[in-house]
Amino acid sequence: MSAFAYIGQAKTGQEFIDYVASYDFGSVPPSFVVIHNSANPDASWAPLNGDPAIKWDRNEAGLNSDAIEAKRKPQLDAIKNYYVGQGWTTGPHLFIDERFIWLFTPMYEVGTHAKSGNSYRDASGGLHYSIGVECVGWFGHNGWPESMQKLLQVAVQTLRDRLNNFDIVYTHAPTNRPDLHDHQVSFHNDYNKPECPGAVITPDYAIPILAKPYATVYAQYMVTSPCAVSMSRTPDGGLAGGPDNGQTWLDVGDIINIGDVTNGWLWCSPNEHDKPGIGFIPADYARPV
Repeated sequence: MSAFAYIGQAKTGQEFIDYVASYDFGSVPPSFVVIHNSANPDASWAPLNGDPAIKWDRNEAGLNSDAIEAKRKPQLDAIKNYYVGQGWTTGPHLFIDERFIWLFTPMYEVGTHAKSGNSYRDASGGLHYSIGVECVGWFGHNGWPESMQKLLQVAVQTLRDRLNNFDIVYTHAPTNRPDLHDHQVSFHNDYNKPECPGAVITPDYAIPILAKPYATVYAQYMVTSPCAVSMSRTPDGGLAGGPDNGQTWLDVGDIINIGDVTNGWLWCSPNEHDKPGIGFIPADYARPV
């Protein structure tokens, strides 16, 4: 049996942009996208049940971004090992959580993730295949957290701009008609799994989020009040008081990169010190430099 095609690396949004800019997709590049949810593992932001053992972000209190990445890497490896046990030689191409875009199967390979949505051949025998994107969590009740939305926007829009062969639109079609979803975004339940990518993640929910422009030019700010990076814009998120639930802590004088300013919140991107992890801080806790 062939070896499993696996990368197993975490990328920040900007790192993914840089990675795709020079990526060799080969002579037959992918031409559509399939969105999934992982379900197992689930996550605190999108739980399937109360079992802490399957939470992607379990046991991360007090860890910084580097430590969280190192802790999650063996979890990703375990998913790969599960697929190997199923006899697969490829899997989905990307796993996206609230911090990172994880490279899984190389994007020049036909993946295994959506049955007939993996690939199809046209009437002339030409190959068409999809990029499989796993959103970490079970989205039966919850939508994507804002930090995950940002990374999904980066991933899908970066691929769209680089490949120039699909749009971030959706066409309703009968099940198992990948040809009618080619050059677009589709969802696992368009092919074989009705419960994936989760009841909340409908085309009407997902397509406007995926198509929303994100900031690509990052301005430098200096932290003026100690704070923790929050994974969502919440009244108590990102405020002074110490790291909480694995949030990255910022001190006065830290220089951070800001990708967006929205409703009194700053969207943070990692800088050369790998600090902070992607998330939000209140706008009055930092100033431009």
